[in-house]
Amino acid sequence: MKKVILNNDLLSLPCEAVSLEEGVEIATTLIASLPEDAVGIAANQIGIPKRACLVAAPQPVVLINPKIVRAHGSTKFVEGCLSFPNDSVVTERFTSVTVIADNHEQPLNFGEENLLECVCVQHEIDHLNGITMFDRQYKK
Repeated sequence: MKKVILNNDLLSLPCEAVSLEEGVEIATTLIASLPEDAVGIAANQIGIPKRACLVAAPQPVVLINPKIVRAHGSTKFVEGCLSFPNDSVVTERFTSVTVIADNHEQPLNFGEENLLECVCVQHEIDHLNGITMFDRQYKK
C-alpha cells in the first residue's frame, strides 16, 4: 500500500507507457492503495509515473495504457480527487466514452447507465496524461 501524493508536480506530467507485466504489478499496488470510500486512482497518484489506473465505481476495472477512442454527449459533474482532499470543481465531461487498454481484448464502453464510472474513467485517464480536475474546470 502506498500513500496518495497530494498536490505534487508529478501529477502534471504525462505518464510513460508500461508493459503489460509491469502494469499488472502496478494494478496490485493500486488496488491495495485505493481508500475504501474512493472510486478511482491512477499510478502517478502514488508516485509511479506509468500509464495504469483503477476505476472502482462500482466494480474494479484496471486499465493499462488506456486511451479514449470515442466520446460523445456532455454533462456538468462535481468532481473531487484523492490528491486534492477537500477540494471539488465542476467539470464538463462526456456522457459516454469508449476506451481501449492493453489488458482488455475488446474496447470498453462506459456511459450514462453509470455516469459516475464514466466520469471516473475520464478523470483517471486525465491523470495519466498529466491533467488534473482543475484543468477541466467548467468555466461559464
